[in-house]
Amino acid sequence: MKAIPLLLFNLLIFLAVSGQTVETVVSHPKIIDGIHVDAAGNIYTSPGGLQGGSAIGKATPDGVFEPNFRGGFNGPIDIDEDADGRLFVTNYDNNTLKSYDPLSDELTTVVTGLDGPAGLTFDDGGNIFLTCFGAPPAYNGDQIIKVLPDGSSEIWLETSDFLRPQGITFDDEGNLWVANTPTGKIFKIDTITKVPVLMLELGNKVGNLVFRKKDRLLYFPSQGNHRIYRMDLMGNLDTLAGTGSIGSVDGAAMSSTFNKPLGLGFTASEDTLYVAEEGKLRRIFGLDEVATQTISREAHPIKIFPNPSLGNIRVEIPEQMQNRPNRLTLCDAVGRLKLERNIQEDESSIVLENIEKGTWYLKFYSTMPSGNFFVEKLFVF
Repeated sequence: MKAIPLLLFNLLIFLAVSGQTVETVVSHPKIIDGIHVDAAGNIYTSPGGLQGGSAIGKATPDGVFEPNFRGGFNGPIDIDEDADGRLFVTNYDNNTLKSYDPLSDELTTVVTGLDGPAGLTFDDGGNIFLTCFGAPPAYNGDQIIKVLPDGSSEIWLETSDFLRPQGITFDDEGNLWVANTPTGKIFKIDTITKVPVLMLELGNKVGNLVFRKKDRLLYFPSQGNHRIYRMDLMGNLDTLAGTGSIGSVDGAAMSSTFNKPLGLGFTASEDTLYVAEEGKLRRIFGLDEVATQTISREAHPIKIFPNPSLGNIRVEIPEQMQNRPNRLTLCDAVGRLKLERNIQEDESSIVLENIEKGTWYLKFYSTMPSGNFFVEKLFVF
């Protein structure tokens, strides 16, 4: 193999005190899929498609849960709310979009004949954009449907780039983001050109997408990795919560475990993120607690050798990260996870083998109960 020189570029190390904590709010078998949090802090839940569900649930922040808050639905998948307080719900089992007005208790079928509707979101004009996962038995959905406030609808985008899309949201620049469920491909779409640009390929199942205005990051869960991720608008990926092991352990975000998380929803203040998974409603709070200090590369470098390399490199674990359990991840330029490994307390270095020529992002995460984490970007050419 040709020698590969290693170049370190734009390196910053972050030693952050993360106060994010995970706790379980409700345990109930009808909590599975998309959720929505209203301005009062109530959480609306859905049981998902092909489960025989006909009602959406409602939970209060203190854990009081009505699993059959409102019936009349058909395999509800996702929920969102318009400016007038009406809830809109995608119904996978009968391919419809329905609206529910809590004030009048009126339930209305808005759109019929959809191809396995899944996620939905609103733009600033009150238009609904929803993804079509694809109805059984083919499950080959590849469309985004636009629904106007008057109830009329159109196929806004149909492309082979999509494969069973579900997650969908807008960022604060008006770009639409869509996630393919089975592959974890996440696309950014300019609403003028309607051209999907691949920004990340997780290589594992991805659920719903939500955008947080405070930090301008996209948040999404992975059913396959049992983690909650966040990503900037350039496609750089970070783990918010979850060790990657399946489970339901509460506590510090980086030490917590999840079981096929799928639905996400922020509170109005965006300081708390609710998560729906297999039979549980959970929340991650303390999102406003950010890095307390930034440390320069010169003060705490990550040492990598040899340079140039023949494809195998040794990474020296930074001194302040030693003698504690850590996790290392290696992602390529578009954020695809290529390597992940837990590092034991007695390890001072790790060998990465068969590194191909390209651009790589190397990150260390601590798994201390305090939630401390440590990150460095590495570019390898």
